[in-house]
This record gives sequence, structure tokens and C-alpha cells, in this order.
Amino acid sequence: MDARQIEFQLPEVIADLWKAQQTLAAHYVSTGLKFTLDGRLVGDIAEALALEHFDLLIPQKRTGGVDALTRTGKTVQVKATGRARSGPAFTPGKGFADYLLFFRIDFESNTAMVAYNGPEAPVRRLLPENGWAGTKVLSLAAIQLLALEVNPLDRLPLKAHASFPNPDMTR
Repeated sequence: MDARQIEFQLPEVIADLWKAQQTLAAHYVSTGLKFTLDGRLVGDIAEALALEHFDLLIPQKRTGGVDALTRTGKTVQVKATGRARSGPAFTPGKGFADYLLFFRIDFESNTAMVAYNGPEAPVRRLLPENGWAGTKVLSLAAIQLLALEVNPLDRLPLKAHASFPNPDMTR
């Protein structure tokens, strides 16, 4: 199986956002506030990356747990983290997808890596069986192991025009 990880250079506007966040945190350093880039913003960035680089469509109607569709109508959930050692975070809900794309975003280097691209079901099996409250963050190591087991035919395809600014961007 192909275990290469795909890494994308992020648009310059995201680097500008990170620099602004760093400047804001430095300005208010005495308060102890971090002004972290997380939550909804990171998720929206990941969804934009998924739509930009993968052959996906925006659903006409948004439902929980479904962020995009394949051309054949299969559902896709997009997850992301801006933390180096964190896996995807899940909240309880009824929305399940056929596929999961999980991005690790490195704001400092202005890159995003696809840490998981495959069926969502194996990842969901890592969650508690009898429901839970709050948010569950899965182990990055467990996600990386699952990613190695994904058959290349079960991965979402990149867009035909997807290009890498640097040949070293696939690992």
C-alpha cells in the first residue's frame, strides 16, 4: 500500500492570518491570552483545502458530520487540527460519513498534511461504543496506523489539476 503523505502549501492569506495572530498574542502577552487558531476557523480552512485539492462537491444542504460529497454522492467529513500531536476531535451526533479527510495544519510553516484519507468507519470504531458527552480527541498515533491500512483504491482522489509547488511535498 502507498503510505505517502500528501502535504500542501497553504495560500499566503493563511500565513497572513497566522502572522496577525502571533502579533496579537505578542501585543497582549501580559494577559496570558493565546488567541489560538482553533475550532471553527481551522475546520473551515480544512474544508476549503479539501474542496480545492480533492475531487469533491459542496453539499446543497448542510448536515452534521457531512462536509462534502464525492461525484458519486458518497459523503465526506473533513477534520483538522492545528496542534502537532493531536488527532481528530469528534462530538456526539447522528451524522456519519462514508469518508474522512483529516488534515494536520502547521501554521508556522504554512503547510497542511493529509494525515488520514479513507473510510470513516474504521476511525469511528475508535470512539466509545455507548455514546459520550463533550468532545473526544482521538490519538494521532492510532489515526496514523489506520492511515497505513487504507487501501489506495479506498482513498479520495486528488483533483486532476492539483499540483504541488515543490516536488518534495509528497512524502
